[in-house]
Amino acid sequence: MRLFAKLFICATLVICIALLVSGYLLITFSHERALSREAERAINQYQYDKFTAQAGLIANVDTFSEEFSERVLQQLSADASGLLAFFTENKTLLYSELPAQTDFIILSDVPDNSYVHQFQEVDGGSYIMVCSKLTQGNVKLYFLVATDISDVVAQKEQMAQSFVKVYFITLLLSVAVILILSAFITRPIKRVIRAAADIARGQYNERLPTKGGDEISELSKSFNIMTDAVEDKIVELEESARQKEDFVANFAHELKTPLTSVIGYADMLYQKSLPLEQVKDAASYILSEGLRLESLSLKLLDLIVLNRQDFVLEDMRSDELFENIAGSLKPLLEERKASLIPKIDPASVMVEYDLFKTLMLNLIDNATKAGGHNIKIVGSQNGSRYSVSVNDDGRGIPETELSKITEAFYMVDKSRSRKQHGAGLGLSLAAKIAKVHGSTLEFSSIEGIGTIVKLDLALGGIEDNE
Repeated sequence: MRLFAKLFICATLVICIALLVSGYLLITFSHERALSREAERAINQYQYDKFTAQAGLIANVDTFSEEFSERVLQQLSADASGLLAFFTENKTLLYSELPAQTDFIILSDVPDNSYVHQFQEVDGGSYIMVCSKLTQGNVKLYFLVATDISDVVAQKEQMAQSFVKVYFITLLLSVAVILILSAFITRPIKRVIRAAADIARGQYNERLPTKGGDEISELSKSFNIMTDAVEDKIVELEESARQKEDFVANFAHELKTPLTSVIGYADMLYQKSLPLEQVKDAASYILSEGLRLESLSLKLLDLIVLNRQDFVLEDMRSDELFENIAGSLKPLLEERKASLIPKIDPASVMVEYDLFKTLMLNLIDNATKAGGHNIKIVGSQNGSRYSVSVNDDGRGIPETELSKITEAFYMVDKSRSRKQHGAGLGLSLAAKIAKVHGSTLEFSSIEGIGTIVKLDLALGGIEDNE
């Protein structure tokens, strides 16, 4: 059963019961008060009637001394306000104006020196009977006066009938009010239900109003907090999934250049008979690239998925570093008919070897993909930093595209990139690696002439800088 129906039924039952109980108590209390007033009035009138009857006895004492005279009793009843009845001392009925079927059980409760009153239904009428002993000389009688209170009883019936009409009118109005109030009370809960359904459908920006200080407002606040937590968790999961996809894509991208070197050197060993020294050099490059790939996979995981930035930078000779990079690129450059022209000033620089090598391989790989045949790498000390630039004579990059090229999956020439199996991830990864080294990539390009990419590195030991 829905909350609206529960509220409506419960409130209606409470109103019904409350109206019935209050109506019953009101009618009963009013009737009892009316009976009490009638009893008080009947007792007061009884005292007067008793006094009148006693005076009549005094006037007819001689007659009563011989026998009870019905005529005298009728005479005594003439001035009474109610219906009279007389009984002998042994409770034998002498005279009665009440219906014949009246039960005078009240006589059994009459005290010697006081009176007693009782309500009784007789032949469809309602009476208050007041009775006491009447003594005058040797005459002893029971004197009873019955006052008709049928109007009071009828008034109770009229009140009950009026109450029934008022009850149903009030109940109908109450039901209408309860319907409105139930709808008003459950409306915020319906909003919560709709918002929960929207969230279940993936609309995580849904929020509820939190005005007021009642329980519904508290529920709305808690719901909004929960929704924020769910949205944050969804964003976190989406970011985690995106990072994993980026890692897979980046790692696959980064495999290409080292594998090209490995395959190139392996093919050289397989196809040609080389002197022992060249065989050792080729095997050394294959081993070096294999070990670098093993190390690079873990470092890319830290960099891309975990957003780690605290990699340990090592002090390395710049000329040895770029000589190693040039050796790794030899098969790739031969394949693409490009040449690498290094111009490196010796210095000590702080780098994370595997990541920095990945950065340079990406820049040079992009240069060859852009049609560059003469790629210059220039390294020189610039104050307290060591500047590195990669210059190519390729197609260049439109000026409007320069601010976007480090975005993940962004490609300047999409058709050409797809043919060369590009994914638009190389420069995005290179920008992250530059940040690890405390630098940023700076691009300048002229279409049809070429592109220059610059970054700088921290200098290493003092003795290497001298």
